[in-house]
Amino acid sequence: MYLLWEEPELQQFVIDPDVARGLVSKGSQITEQVRRYIVRQTKQRLHQPVFRATVLRAYETRCAVCALGHAELLDAAHIVPDGEEAGIASVRNGLALCKIHHAAYDSSVLGIRPDLVVEIRADLLEEVDGPMLEHGLKGRHGQRLMALPKVRAERPDTDRLEERYTRFRADG
Repeated sequence: MYLLWEEPELQQFVIDPDVARGLVSKGSQITEQVRRYIVRQTKQRLHQPVFRATVLRAYETRCAVCALGHAELLDAAHIVPDGEEAGIASVRNGLALCKIHHAAYDSSVLGIRPDLVVEIRADLLEEVDGPMLEHGLKGRHGQRLMALPKVRAERPDTDRLEERYTRFRADG
């Protein structure tokens, strides 16, 4: 980090993590012409491509919640997040979810009970918004999952679903 300048009258200072060094000076405005790119180093989960392929195959490339069948709009979601000890990269810890249902699941807007029934967080059920909320989320409340693996050994692990559903209830 670099301290670029202080603004004692505002009790603040400006720091730079070496991303914009030389691009910004005191008193200058950020403009759309100041578009630069940096190379960023990240950690990548090596198991993710295999996990995705296995989960999407098991769910026949369908979203478990709404049955959307477009692979480019589907994710392999972990029931128990993979950063946790029980969050293994196994089809039993996975759900094929479209991007909207995956985001809703990860943010505890949508929960899945161990009996494979979808629940939507109570405050969203009261909200009035557009068709995605009405049909894509609220319309799935109380409904069973629409797509499941045909092979019983590949269906979601009920203990993991219970663990995740308990968190959903606590967050809501």
